[in-house]
Amino acid sequence: MSQNLVSKTPATNGAASTETASVQLALRLRASDNSDRAIVSNVSAVQAGSGMVLIDFGFVEQRAIEEMTRAMRAGQKTSDSIDGRLECRVAMSLGDIAQLSRQLQQALAAASQQMAPVRSDLESAIAPGPDTGLQ
Repeated sequence: MSQNLVSKTPATNGAASTETASVQLALRLRASDNSDRAIVSNVSAVQAGSGMVLIDFGFVEQRAIEEMTRAMRAGQKTSDSIDGRLECRVAMSLGDIAQLSRQLQQALAAASQQMAPVRSDLESAIAPGPDTGLQ
């Protein structure tokens, strides 16, 4: 985990200046109550408020999504809403959201690098070779 820490250091003119430094820190989170249970979410919503951001994680049954999609493609009238279950709501400060964004970008970049060899193997396996041709 990395965390941005703000420290005040004296500037050359005697006033304090603010510097931001990134520090690697080992963090061990201990579960409390039922916080160690896995939350399954296939939808999310983000709402910004006064200095805080609310992130809602929810779950909508796959069958409901498929039925709604099928009806829309067929041109049928559908409901304007769909029911789901709120699994978790997280409130975070804007600074914490920025940190979360950096961590998610790092995780996506790492996952993309891990998937690159798999993608190239798949592409080479299904790509036609020089001796393959349509007649």
